[in-house]
Amino acid sequence: MSSINHRKGLLQHLGIKHHEYWSWWLLVVPVWPLWIAYAFRLRCATWFTAVNPGMEDSGFFGESKIRILDSIPDAYKPRTLFIASGSSFDQACAQFRLSGIDFPCIVKPDIGGRGRKVEIIADENGLKTYHEGVGEDYLIQQLIPYDIELGVFYIRMVNEEKGCVVSVAEKGFLQVTGNDVSSIRQLMKNDYRASLQVARLGKQLDLDQVPKAGERILLEPIGNHCRGTSFIDRHDLINEKLNKVFDVIAAQIPGFYYGRFDLRVKSLDDLYEGKNILIMELNGLTSDAAHIFDPLSRLRDAYATQIRHCHLSYAIAKQNLKAGVKPTPLFELISKHGSRSGLNKD
Repeated sequence: MSSINHRKGLLQHLGIKHHEYWSWWLLVVPVWPLWIAYAFRLRCATWFTAVNPGMEDSGFFGESKIRILDSIPDAYKPRTLFIASGSSFDQACAQFRLSGIDFPCIVKPDIGGRGRKVEIIADENGLKTYHEGVGEDYLIQQLIPYDIELGVFYIRMVNEEKGCVVSVAEKGFLQVTGNDVSSIRQLMKNDYRASLQVARLGKQLDLDQVPKAGERILLEPIGNHCRGTSFIDRHDLINEKLNKVFDVIAAQIPGFYYGRFDLRVKSLDDLYEGKNILIMELNGLTSDAAHIFDPLSRLRDAYATQIRHCHLSYAIAKQNLKAGVKPTPLFELISKHGSRSGLNKD
C-alpha cells in the first residue's frame, strides 16, 4: 500500500512529528510515575519483572529471542536457527544445512529490536558477509511465504483461564505505485514515509527505474517501523473467535500473561481457525500495542493505552508476587540492561 497520510493534530501544526516517529521513552512518559508508585505499593523496585515468569526479566528489554521462541510450540513458529557468536562460518553453514531452512532467509541478532541488523539473505555469500560482520549471537529464520503480518497483543490475568486480545495492528509494507513517468526515487520523494528511506534504500536498490503505470514496487519486505512500515489499527479483527485462538496458543507458553505476538498468517480465515499462523517473535513487558503507531492515531489515545496496560501489568505482577514469583534483583537488572544497551548502539 502507499503511505497513509498522517493525522494532523495540534502538535503537527506546530511542526512536531506524529508520535509514531518519537523515541520509545517519550511514549512511556505517563507510565513512569505509575511504575514508581507501584514499586512503593508493592515494596519491590522491580515488580514488573514478575509479569511473565516464563521470560527472562518478563521481557524487560534485551531478552533472548531464541529462549522465548523455544517456549512456543513448533506448530506455531517458523524454522529458526541460533548461531552463537564466535562460531566459525563453516560451523554455521553445517547447522544451516541440517536446519531445513532455505535461501532466501531472514537473519537478525538474538538480542535487539527496532529492525537493528535485520536482513534478508539471498545466498551463502550473503550469509558469510553477515556472519563475519554481525559480531554477536544471531538467528537464521525461515522466510514465511504469507502476506499478512500482524502484531497481536494478548493479556490474561493469572487466576483466569481466558484472556483477551486487546490490540491488533496490520503491517503495511513500504511500496510505491508507478505512473509511467516518475522514477522510483521521484515517487519516494513525493511520499513522506517513503522519502525518509531514500538515502538507505538508494544503497540497496536501483531507484532510477521508471515503473509502469499502476505497477506496485515493494521497497522494503521487512516489517519494521524504522524501515518505513505502516502499522494499521485493526481493532475490527478482534472478536471471541480471535480471543479463543490466542487462549489456546498462550496456554501452551509457560509463564506468559502479557505481550505482543509478531506473526504472519496465510489468510484471515486461517487466523480465526487458528491454523497457518507462524510467530516470528513474542515480545514481553516492554512491547507496545502496535495500533498506537497508526498514522491516524491520536497521542492522547496512545497515552491512554500505555497507562491502561501499565495498570494491567501491575495487576498481573501483584498476583504473581503473591504466588511466590521472585522478581529480578534491582542491581542485577541494571547490570543486564547496561550490557544490552551496548549491543543496541550498534
